[in-house]
Amino acid sequence: MTNVDELVANLNDGDEKTRAFAAEDIIFEEIPGGVQLLISRLMIETSRYVREVIVNCLKGIKGRDVVEKIVPLLSSDDAFIRNASIEILSTQGEFATEFMRKLLGDPDKDIRKFALDILFQLKILSTSELIAEALNDPDINNLITAVEYLGHMEDTSCTYRINRLFARTDNVLLRCTCLEALALIGDEESVRCINKMYPRYENISFLEQYSFLKFVARKGADIHLPLIIALMQEKGQVMHKEIINAIEGILVRYPREEIPSELLQALAAYLRSDITAINKYELLVLLGRYRNQEIYRLLIEYLENDQTLIRMGAAEGLGLYGNPEAVPILMQLKDEAGDPDLLETIERSVSKLNQQMGC
Repeated sequence: MTNVDELVANLNDGDEKTRAFAAEDIIFEEIPGGVQLLISRLMIETSRYVREVIVNCLKGIKGRDVVEKIVPLLSSDDAFIRNASIEILSTQGEFATEFMRKLLGDPDKDIRKFALDILFQLKILSTSELIAEALNDPDINNLITAVEYLGHMEDTSCTYRINRLFARTDNVLLRCTCLEALALIGDEESVRCINKMYPRYENISFLEQYSFLKFVARKGADIHLPLIIALMQEKGQVMHKEIINAIEGILVRYPREEIPSELLQALAAYLRSDITAINKYELLVLLGRYRNQEIYRLLIEYLENDQTLIRMGAAEGLGLYGNPEAVPILMQLKDEAGDPDLLETIERSVSKLNQQMGC
């Protein structure tokens, strides 16, 4: 047999390792018609191991021929074949975009969804324009997917269209996706749309609360603080990180010497609640960056907490707060500290305070 005949025979051998080696050799030897040989084998292959070898081989080949032969497999009834096709096409770069443009108009909503997945995974700047075409897709799931992908791609050219979608849709899942996309690409109009939709805490449905807080963390302002405080009081035990991120995002974007008194009162109550030690640590460090007199007293209070992580947050916060009166208190805690991480935190804060005093 010729080398080609031998490889074709091996590709259909009863031993899976022989089939796998043959698949690799067909590509390595650049056998004419090799792509079709591998696809034909993939369609009947029962071994998961051999299937994965074939897929990896096809991913290593670039060109229009591969794309033309793989695209029809997106309609396969076999989930592995469909997913493998998406994976292969997602490695084809510009070769794939022409075909995906056609698939975005396919009557089958699943095929249109696969095209969106491939365009997103191609990670080419030009694909965002194609993904944006799906903002008119009649299928709500494809529409949601397009919004999500455009957000992740940070394509601000589509912001105005997503603002309009958010303002007019009654679909909660689409609103959530718009919120999270606009957290990344939103503009002043986005803020106005969202403020109009949620003038009060009661207007935010449970499903939307997490997405709303993600938006506020990236784009929010002081106008959102009352809503965050209300959420903190009502849902603070299940939305710790989102609430803290939202507050921190606003405070970082709008620098100030002191925290608004209502927010500080709410945070003091939040610290007394059953949120986790790591959340309390984060809040104490956050508070240390501001100069309200009440903050110093709070930090001193939490130095006496039973949990080491919370005491570390208070010690680190005192270093940031900058009151030299904290030095002897920290030094006393240092003498009592048995935990090396706490000891290191105290030393850093004392050193910072001494530098501020010129010692």
